[in-house]
Amino acid sequence: MRLPLKTEYACQVLAQLASTYAAGDVRQVEELATAEGLSPNYLVQILTTLRQAGLVISRRGKNGGYLLARHPGNITLAEIATAMEGGSLIESSPGNGGKSAEMVRAAWVQVNEAMMERCSGITLNDLIPPYVPQDGADWVIF
Repeated sequence: MRLPLKTEYACQVLAQLASTYAAGDVRQVEELATAEGLSPNYLVQILTTLRQAGLVISRRGKNGGYLLARHPGNITLAEIATAMEGGSLIESSPGNGGKSAEMVRAAWVQVNEAMMERCSGITLNDLIPPYVPQDGADWVIF
């Protein structure tokens, strides 16, 4: 099993936005892409999905960019997975009709439910990276 990269990158960019949530900073795509080592074009696609899911707000204009739609303590990994993957981290095929196919599929459904339940208990607050201001001062925003 592998976490889809798009979902992993969504978590990373949301953690970046969470790091400056308290300051109300709007973050630009280029800044976010640089911080996480992502392609700006690919990041725009991810941010568009997150905006459509109501997890981020976009602002247009010269000083435009993105910010979280609500407090990072109120955004869970389960919500992010639902926004990016439709609510299932494990995709299980209907099987080939074999005698044990339905039982195997049911087991994977249970595993996915347990993972999503655990993801409901992890918020962006748990993922916030240390934020070091551009001027090099040694303080952190939480």
